[in-house]
Amino acid sequence: MNEQAFVITEEEGILILTMQAEGNNLMTASFFEGYEAAMAEVEKRAEEKALRGMIICGGGRHFSVGADVDALSERSAKELPELRETGRIPEGHFRQKHFFTFLNELPFPVVSVVTGFCIGSGSEIAANSHFRIVEKNARIGQPESTFGILPALGGIARSIVHTGMQNAFDVVVSGELFSADRAAEILWANEIAGKKAGKERAVKLIDFITGTGEEYTADKAAYFYRRFLESEVV
Repeated sequence: MNEQAFVITEEEGILILTMQAEGNNLMTASFFEGYEAAMAEVEKRAEEKALRGMIICGGGRHFSVGADVDALSERSAKELPELRETGRIPEGHFRQKHFFTFLNELPFPVVSVVTGFCIGSGSEIAANSHFRIVEKNARIGQPESTFGILPALGGIARSIVHTGMQNAFDVVVSGELFSADRAAEILWANEIAGKKAGKERAVKLIDFITGTGEEYTADKAAYFYRRFLESEVV
C-alpha cells in the first residue's frame, strides 16, 4: 500500500481513512491499487478487534475528483476482448467492486465526510458508506454516463436506496454535478456541515450510536440517525 496516499489511523476505536493520492484523489490505476490495499487492511482490522466506527475523508480540498478517463478507457479497451471471448466479467472488477460494496456490510457505522469534488467512483465510495456528511463546498455527481459507461461499483444500487428510483435515475443518467443543498434535498446526504466541521460531526454521530448500547447494523442506519437528531433537539 502507498502509505502516503492512504493513511489509516485509529482514534478511540474509530478508524479514519484519509485519502491523499495524487491529483486530488484522481482514480488512476495506482489509486485503485492503493485503495484496495487500504480496504484489505480495514477488513482485516474489522475482523480482529472491536471497532466503534470508521470515517473516510479526503486529505486535501477534495474527497475525489473521480476516474482518470484516459486510464479508464485504456483499461476497458484491454478488457473488452476477454469479455467478448469468454462472456465473463474480468476477475479484477469483482475484486475492485468488493472493496467498495463491503463498506455497507461492516458491523459498525461508516461515515464519509464529503468535501470539494466527490465525483464518479469517489461518489460510489461515499454512497456505499452508511452515512454521508457533506460540507457546504461540495460538488457531487456520477458523470460516467457522459462518456458511455455506468457506475458499476455499487453506485446505482446505493443511489436508489438513498434517494429513491427517480432521483437515482436523474443522478446516474444526467451525469450532472449537484450541490450539497441538492444532495440533502434528495437524501443522498444525511446532513450538511460547515467548512472543516464534517469530521467532528462524524465523530459525534459515532459516539452517539456507541452510547446507545444497541447492536448496530447498516440496515438500522436511518433509525440511528433519526435518534441522533432527536437527541440534539433542546
